[in-house]
Amino acid sequence: MSLPRGYNYLPLLLCMCICCLALGQTAELPKRPPGRFFPLKATDHGDAATFKTGQPIVGTTYFYWYDLETSAHIIDHDGTDALTTHPADMNNISYKRASWHRAQLEDMVAAGVDFLMPVFWGVPGKYDGWSFAGLPPLVNAHNALEKEGITPPAIGMFYDTSILKHNRFGKDGANYHVDLATDFGKEWFYTPIRDFFSLIPPPKWARVDGRPIVFVYASAFAKGQDEKQFDYVKRRFDADFGIEPFIVKSSGWKGLTDATYSWGGAVSGPLIYRQVAALGPGYDHTAVPGRQPLIVERRDGQTYIDRWLKILQLDPRHRPWIVHVETWNEWHEGTDIAHSREYGRSYIVLTRLFADIWRAKTVLKIHSLYPDANTVAWAPGRAEGLGLRPSDGDGVWRMKKFSDAQAVVSDANPYSSDSRYLYFNVDDAFAFGLFDRTIMVSVSYRDAGCASFHIEYDNTDPGKGALEGAFHRIGNVAVKSTGSWKTADFELAQCRFMNRCNSADLRIAVLGGDLELAINKVELRRSETTGDKE
Repeated sequence: MSLPRGYNYLPLLLCMCICCLALGQTAELPKRPPGRFFPLKATDHGDAATFKTGQPIVGTTYFYWYDLETSAHIIDHDGTDALTTHPADMNNISYKRASWHRAQLEDMVAAGVDFLMPVFWGVPGKYDGWSFAGLPPLVNAHNALEKEGITPPAIGMFYDTSILKHNRFGKDGANYHVDLATDFGKEWFYTPIRDFFSLIPPPKWARVDGRPIVFVYASAFAKGQDEKQFDYVKRRFDADFGIEPFIVKSSGWKGLTDATYSWGGAVSGPLIYRQVAALGPGYDHTAVPGRQPLIVERRDGQTYIDRWLKILQLDPRHRPWIVHVETWNEWHEGTDIAHSREYGRSYIVLTRLFADIWRAKTVLKIHSLYPDANTVAWAPGRAEGLGLRPSDGDGVWRMKKFSDAQAVVSDANPYSSDSRYLYFNVDDAFAFGLFDRTIMVSVSYRDAGCASFHIEYDNTDPGKGALEGAFHRIGNVAVKSTGSWKTADFELAQCRFMNRCNSADLRIAVLGGDLELAINKVELRRSETTGDKE
């Protein structure tokens, strides 16, 4: 195409310069990965060991960024201790040493861990970084144990998606913010997965139904998303390796994957999804510079024990089958269960105990007064199998004495000016037999103070409500201003009371008006509604 005489070329040239500058700031993606296990064909996976869908297994995240020689992730830049918890052996800790990896693998065997996931921070093309350099020594340690007749945990991938924003990928060393809504962004997102598995021998891959396990961390680091982003990853991986990956995404990612989980099990676990439960021993990032204090006490191991007991009380027919222990050795944030100076091997012993029970599909009997009850109820000062969660978070409340009754009243929500919530937990033994069944709920309320309220509850249908059905909405009660006490009835179908509704089983959502709903009784009754499942 030719341009007419007299045409002002300056804007066009300026635009071209800007475009060239923008392109020049982004490095190219490497066409080949750093490892030798690439490309592969479907026939390369024929005899690979694999877990099966529904088979109870235990995995953990493995942080291998420590290096004694350079003090990386051991001493902070200001010379202070970077660790909250300390490994038992500080003289051998290094991602470069097969002997250190071997010690960790041996302890994982003792702990009954089925698969580990190295936390991978591998920026494409930055192949001299610790994420890449630490994997061959891990593989060597894995090989050495196998030669001695020891079966170490299989190796999956934990994709640390913070590299989508913090990566120094630009040619000038600037960070490149990856947008998965673009073709280049999808390719960038896929490349670390390709690079990781190119460095791990296929017989060592942790697999489900033959497909390698990939846990994907938080979506917040991506500049943009696309509903087809995981379809792209699976298609590319299949083309490069002859098989699709088994992807477990963190909640918040768009698109379909094989399973969903949430990070944060060490802080507020167990975080229970349909196929994955995340838990950990506690949390303390006191040693991390620049963070606000956050400590979840271990209580001499009781926090970890309670979280395991919670998921072991769930019906094995319906509970998740993957446990993600968070973490093996994140010593900065004190979420570790590995051998440490502070706790010895206590958490290794506990993990082995609970992992064996988990794999055996054993259910722990719950001491309760309500396993065979037809009704559980709550009223001020009287909790009979149904408890009102303590006032906190977005579920703030206060007690109030009315002339004819005492009640709990929804109070200011520090996170929203448009809604308030009252959270309730159902007795675990009562809830045990309710999976996918229907219950009736009656709420006694004062007809004043707000415009309306409804119930949101933990439901078995992943398409109903956020977080795979954890907040399924039902009913809508219009509140007037009569000031009289009334009762509203709700039918909750397909119940899945596993504390997934912000660590509760259900909540009453209060909307409009002064946002002050007074409740003086809530009752749950078993139902014989047609369609209940035996």
